[in-house]
Amino acid sequence: MTPKPFPVIAVTGSRLLRAELRTVEQQAGYEFEYADSVPQGRRYASRRPLIVIGSDLVARFRNRLACRGIVVVASVNQPDAKVWVHAERVGATYVIVLPTASSWLVHHLLRDLP
Repeated sequence: MTPKPFPVIAVTGSRLLRAELRTVEQQAGYEFEYADSVPQGRRYASRRPLIVIGSDLVARFRNRLACRGIVVVASVNQPDAKVWVHAERVGATYVIVLPTASSWLVHHLLRDLP
């Protein structure tokens, strides 16, 4: 029997990023779980269809994340070069800036997730 996938998790301590992600949730009709620490974010990572890591915490992840779907690094500001390096290390497929990429994220949620 295949284990039931867990919902999308957003790992960030940024109130601004959480507010942007909540807007995405409303637009997509999809609920995220939120974590404000790396250990919480890694919990059940392999069963998540999408992991969103805030640019505020991505540097704290030391290893690649094993995710059932994709890993996205999100920011509310244009990310600097270090964020891209950390994103590559954790295995992020995309680095996005919200709210600019909100419609892309909504589309991804509606198209690719259960």
